[in-house]
Formats: sequence, structure tokens, C-alpha cells
Amino acid sequence: MMKRRYKLLIGFVITGIILISIFFITRDKQIYYLSLGDSLAAGQTPNNTISESYGDYVADYLKDKKVLEFYTKGFAKSGYRSIDLLNDLNNNKEIKVNGKKITLKHALIKADVVTVSIGSNDLFYKLNIGNEFDLNEMNDIYTYIDESISDVNKLLFELRKSCKEQIMVFGFYNPFTNYSSTLANMIEPFIDYANGKMEDLTKKYDMTFVDIHDTFLANDNYLPSKLEIHPTKAGYRAMSRAVINNIDKKILAK
Repeated sequence: MMKRRYKLLIGFVITGIILISIFFITRDKQIYYLSLGDSLAAGQTPNNTISESYGDYVADYLKDKKVLEFYTKGFAKSGYRSIDLLNDLNNNKEIKVNGKKITLKHALIKADVVTVSIGSNDLFYKLNIGNEFDLNEMNDIYTYIDESISDVNKLLFELRKSCKEQIMVFGFYNPFTNYSSTLANMIEPFIDYANGKMEDLTKKYDMTFVDIHDTFLANDNYLPSKLEIHPTKAGYRAMSRAVINNIDKKILAK
């Protein structure tokens, strides 16, 4: 009788250990996803409306895999430059998600994956894209890029202080490839230079650089055929695939 009780006890203990192990394994694979940045993170379309962004497609993928714990792009805003996002972080901006208040720093602490698209407004503001393309401003563009990247540096430093997990930072694409080969070729050196600087920063802070330049260069349907920097739906899906590939390799494969 004692042996039987002993065996039952051992059985309960083993079952408990298995269930606890399954719980922790499952829990660890749940992903809290935060998408930060400018109009690309918000999902602005070439028609100046807000729709699905790359973050929404990433969240859909994680949901389909049954590993999505939480997702928001609520902190992203069209027109944002790196200093704007930095101000939000320093002020610990608060938003509501599903009726519940959430602060930026709290979201960063909880996040398993953070994607950041920032810096394009800084760069394209200098080039005056969206109004008249001013070739007279080209001489000091490298200096301006350095100044812009310096602002991004401050932002990434603060982001890394709040989030110790996976932070993925998008590089830049050339917005003119489907509009004007002349303009595309003219700004290509600046895009390459800015991407090199951005990649250096991601290495500095142990982040992942998401390079989308060549992908956009090779696919005309990722950008509209007008003077507009925002990608098409296909372009946003391509951005999401770049993030998903990194999530698969760096998180889900573990």
C-alpha cells in the first residue's frame, strides 16, 4: 500500500514538473511586440491615409503562429523625427490600448521585439521631398546626415537603456526608384551613406539592422510611380518579411 502511494506521489510530481515545464516553455515563446517610429511604422499610404503598416503584418504573422502576447503601433506617428520619439521616451508618453493606459517605458521594458523606423523625415526634409526637389541643398547633405544620425544615436542609446531584448532598426530605401531614375541616381550615394551610419549604430548598441534598400531597388511595385516616399501595400509587406525573417532566426528558432 505504501509503495502504491509512493508511486502515485512520484507520478504526480513528474506530471507537475512536465506541466510546469510546458507552461514556462510556452510562456517564454509569447512575444510582446512594439512598433515605434514615423509614418512607416504608423502605416501611411501613398494616398495620405493610415492603413496596415509593416508592424501590422508582423503581428498577424505572430498571431497565426500563436505566439503573439501583445502588439501596438500606438506610439508611432506620421512626421516623427528621431528627436520627437526621444522626447516621447523622455516624457514617458502614455497612450490607451484596448481601453487600458500604457506608458512608453513600461512597454519597452516588457517588449520582446521592438521595431524602429526613424530618420527618413530628417533626411528627406533636408532634400525638400514632397515640395520641390532643391538641388542647391546637396553640397552639405553629408554633414546634415551626420547631424541626423547623431540624433538617432541619442535615441537608440535611450531605447537600449529601457529595452534589453531584440530591437530591430530599419535602414533607408531610395524613394525615387519607381518615379525618376535621374533623381534616384542622384540621391543614391546619400542613401548608402546614411545606411552605413545607421548600421554602425545598431552594431554599437547590439541591435539588428534591417536592410531593405536592395529589396526596394529590385521591386518597382514596392513604391508608387509618383513623387511620394511612402511604400505601397506590397512594400509594407516586404518590410514585414524582413522583420519576420529576423524573428524566425533570432527568437522562434531558439
